[in-house]
Amino acid sequence: MPKINIKDGNLVSDVYVQVTRDHVCSCGQKFTVPMKMPEGVTYTARINVTDVKCPTCGEPMVIPEGHHYIENFKLLTK
Repeated sequence: MPKINIKDGNLVSDVYVQVTRDHVCSCGQKFTVPMKMPEGVTYTARINVTDVKCPTCGEPMVIPEGHHYIENFKLLTK
């Protein structure tokens, strides 16, 4: 079962799934990012994606608050 470190917000798991996430930056740039996410976890929060910045403006990637889940190896939001 995945565990979250309350102090730093990092999620640690024994099993990760390689997924992709389509993202649109506030500057309008669209890009797709590959990432590893813990298997079988859904999220209801904002996700700060570490070490990913917009290739156009350099803004850090932040996935807005919502219900995030993995389907067909894609990180999706309801």
